Amino acid sequence: MRVSKKEKILDVAARYFSKYGYANAVLDDIAAEVGITKPAIYYHFKDKSDLYAAVLIGRLKRLADAVEAGVKGVEKPCEALDRYIVSFGEFLNENSCFAAILAHEFADDGANMPEDAARQLARTLGLLTEILDRGIAKEAFEIENPMVIQLTIVSSLVMHQTTEGLRRRVTGLVGENHTVRPEPDMRDLARILAKKVVKAVKRPETMQGRG
Repeated sequence: MRVSKKEKILDVAARYFSKYGYANAVLDDIAAEVGITKPAIYYHFKDKSDLYAAVLIGRLKRLADAVEAGVKGVEKPCEALDRYIVSFGEFLNENSCFAAILAHEFADDGANMPEDAARQLARTLGLLTEILDRGIAKEAFEIENPMVIQLTIVSSLVMHQTTEGLRRRVTGLVGENHTVRPEPDMRDLARILAKKVVKAVKRPETMQGRG
């Protein structure tokens, strides 16, 4: 399928924003890689902030859509929470540079995040909150703060996606004195994380079955 010029700009811009962050990404470099002039970017986007907003909002919306589709129709809270985390991990796995964009935003405390992007993030937190509330109502889950659970999920997945080189260096040093087990890929990590989070929020009496 032929990719439009606008979509190509967005894809290239996403890579530059993931590598350099909003402040240090340069429109001239983005235009050069796309094969256009910088003024040609302004045909599609008003300025760098408008381009960044399009990159961020578009990907956050697709993330929220993917997670929503993943949990749709799943009635049992434990299964829904598992699907939420696995769907989140699958999206990051398929959109490799997006985790780094999020990492830059987290480091900057959302300084460059437009309101519409924050609303898409709120959609994912809202989905998680609904799952946890349903589990609490059914006495399957302990009472938990949804933001704490969301931070556990997102930070684990984003850190895994953005720290491969550092982890390799550190585990190499650990391996001088200890046996280092192979690391999971993103999909396996999401599945492992899902099992651990579900286990952590379950009420003790439900460990063997309910929910």
